[in-house]
Amino acid sequence: MKVKNVSDRELDALERLVPDQAKNATQTAYVRALSVSPHGVLRIDAGDLVRMSPDGSKTLVAKAKPRHKVKVGEVITVRRIDG
Repeated sequence: MKVKNVSDRELDALERLVPDQAKNATQTAYVRALSVSPHGVLRIDAGDLVRMSPDGSKTLVAKAKPRHKVKVGEVITVRRIDG
């Protein structure tokens, strides 16, 4: 296998593509989940947890908790939930 040497300019150009690709992937996953789930998809909308139905209707489920603010240098522990 040959390794291609990539210049810093080429690498920078590729890295600039990442946010748009991530946005498109997230949107595609959301639309796909909405199309296959008969019960809808949960999402945050204006500080509320809502269920979006495939037909476009919204049902308020609960008030969303505020995001956790992290200070620079603060270590947070994330636990994995298997199942």
